[in-house]
Amino acid sequence: MSTSSVADDATHINKNSSDNSDDNISFSYTTAVLKVSYDGTHFSGWTGGNAGDKPNQSKVKQTNNNKSTQQSQKQRQSRRSRTLQRKGGGWYDSNNKVRTVDHTIRMALAKIYGNVDPKNIIFEACSRTDAGVHATSLVAQFYCYNDQVINMPNGPTDSTSFVQLPFNSDFSKLVYVLNRMLPPDVRILAASPTPIYSVKAFHPTLFTQSKTYVYRFSIGSIQDPLQSRFVWHLDGSSGRAMGMNGNKFDLNHAMQAAKMFVSANAQDYAAFGSVMRGNEKNRVRSTICTITRCDLMRENSEQLPSWEQGKSSEGVDNNGSKRYGSRLNMDGAPIHPFGVKKGPQTFTVAITGDRFMYKMVRNIVGTIVAVACGHNELEDIQQALAARRWGNGPSGSRRICAPARGLKLVEVSYPDEIHFDWQSG
Repeated sequence: MSTSSVADDATHINKNSSDNSDDNISFSYTTAVLKVSYDGTHFSGWTGGNAGDKPNQSKVKQTNNNKSTQQSQKQRQSRRSRTLQRKGGGWYDSNNKVRTVDHTIRMALAKIYGNVDPKNIIFEACSRTDAGVHATSLVAQFYCYNDQVINMPNGPTDSTSFVQLPFNSDFSKLVYVLNRMLPPDVRILAASPTPIYSVKAFHPTLFTQSKTYVYRFSIGSIQDPLQSRFVWHLDGSSGRAMGMNGNKFDLNHAMQAAKMFVSANAQDYAAFGSVMRGNEKNRVRSTICTITRCDLMRENSEQLPSWEQGKSSEGVDNNGSKRYGSRLNMDGAPIHPFGVKKGPQTFTVAITGDRFMYKMVRNIVGTIVAVACGHNELEDIQQALAARRWGNGPSGSRRICAPARGLKLVEVSYPDEIHFDWQSG
């Protein structure tokens, strides 16, 4: 598609965004953008190595070495499956394939397109979250090609090799149908025609200005079980952070550590990235990032556990039955029986940056918590940023990577020139 035709598309889209929805429906799009929210507990990230999605899977020669390698991989997968089942779920679907958000949505879209091959549907997301990480507003573009894709679409109406969107480009109906086909731990919040930035084709990753992640962790003698899938609880028993608990937590040290990661200009954060795995293992990536925000906030210093919320202020419930939860004194402060002084204190770390490396946010949060608990020192962060590697600091302690369950992608920002026409179901 020529530059002039792309510009014409941009003019047509901007004109149609101000018209009514009927006009938008009559316009034939071949690519769209989705705003996705999901609970990542039982997903192996946004995308992963599904056996059926590997194009070279049938070309692997069955040598003795390969057979032994496959057996060891199956054993590791079996151990991981048993471990996850004990924790309340797993990353594998009924066909014993790795369960990913990308694959789950593509399977639903393949049926909506008319039972096309799911491999013909391409997803490009603004972020590929790790296994167990959640998202509330991930932006992803998708399109379906006819036979063989050569390039990504040059515009939202590029029909050279791409199939028209289902339901005659009715985005509200697309959202409605998708949400009734998807499992309950993933939802499409809205859909939009793919915008055009200047005369360039839109890409959800390349045109991102900033991303904001939120990480939640708690301290206290008892963890709130209803928050266990979304909050990292520090009780000193975790192998990842042995000995780190609320008794040693220093909020002032944690806030000082958080401020050390903020930089007005681009900075090298190589010491806080992790080595990529799988197909991305040998890929060379930049370690230069700009972090404009790293705030630590306490949600509620006297937070009631979930099992003690919703109680009346007296020792008897409204229906007259005796209860054994907490009650409130005249000042509104909780009084906890059975020796439980108070519920867990929950903290939130909000980090905004132009880009992040693999496990970078989790490594930063783990370092902040480690400094607060006395596991690391503030000088360790200074030395790591200066030397571009971890381990030269005075404490000599290893770096802590916070678990995935507390992390959530909450916001993605784009330039003001990029306009989305979000439509919900």
